[in-house]
Amino acid sequence: MKYQQFYDSMHLNQLLIFSKIAQHKSFTKAATELQVDKSTVSNNLAKLESRLGVRLLNRSTRSVTLTEAGQGYYQYCQQIVETAEEAEQFTANLGKEAVGLLRVAALNDFSQIFIPKVIQPFMEANPKVEMELILEYRNTDLVKERVDIALRFGIVPLEDSNLISKKILDDELGLYCSPGFIDKYGKLVDVSQINDFDLIELFMGPHIQLPIKKGNVSYTIDMKGRFKVNDLLSAKDAALSGLGIAALSKLLSQEAVEKKQLVPLLTDWQFPSVAVYAIYPSRQWMPAKLKVFLSYLEQL
Repeated sequence: MKYQQFYDSMHLNQLLIFSKIAQHKSFTKAATELQVDKSTVSNNLAKLESRLGVRLLNRSTRSVTLTEAGQGYYQYCQQIVETAEEAEQFTANLGKEAVGLLRVAALNDFSQIFIPKVIQPFMEANPKVEMELILEYRNTDLVKERVDIALRFGIVPLEDSNLISKKILDDELGLYCSPGFIDKYGKLVDVSQINDFDLIELFMGPHIQLPIKKGNVSYTIDMKGRFKVNDLLSAKDAALSGLGIAALSKLLSQEAVEKKQLVPLLTDWQFPSVAVYAIYPSRQWMPAKLKVFLSYLEQL
């Protein structure tokens, strides 16, 4: 029997109606639970028996009993109905309770920031959620890869008009180096001295130029250096190792600054900020696990 023939001829509502009659041993109670007329219940049962070519119920003015065929058929129907009800309840709960697998895509640079600040407290507070953190070096196709949410720097063109882009925060950039670097080469105190120091170049496309301001004075730092890396974590590690001065985000460098492992430079200048965005599917029917995760991101 082909599936299309099965669905066209059987009509699952007839199966449901029969199951409820058999469960309650009553046409009236079945109609009440299903919120349909008693005549609708009777007509659908008659069509079902006609299609199967067998009587499923014996009915009198006082009672409804299952025939032998009806008893066997009811066992199968009951399994189908219960499974369907469980599936509907499970799916409905996804919108109410944070449960299931959450797939999060983020640039590798995010891992040191978001694992301790967002992911750890989120996972601890939501024990029914499993998470896959996908560290990407390119922008993942959220729909194709079944990703629930992606975290990205800057304004990224959306590959699908059904995706939502939400700014989470603005992360200020700055210049940082290690105390050992200062001990060896001195401290950068004036922007005009920038070319006297080794810079750590971040190459992710064109080399970075940092426009900075102090009052009415503007200056652009060309972050060209002898040592080049292609992600912020490596730039941070290079700065920690004393290889030079790196342009890092405040979030990424904050812990190292607090531990006096990195020193912020030119702090009297205003540096540009980079926006961090959450990219996710349409707001409609958003599962609870994603809503809760977004709320944790917004606390950064």
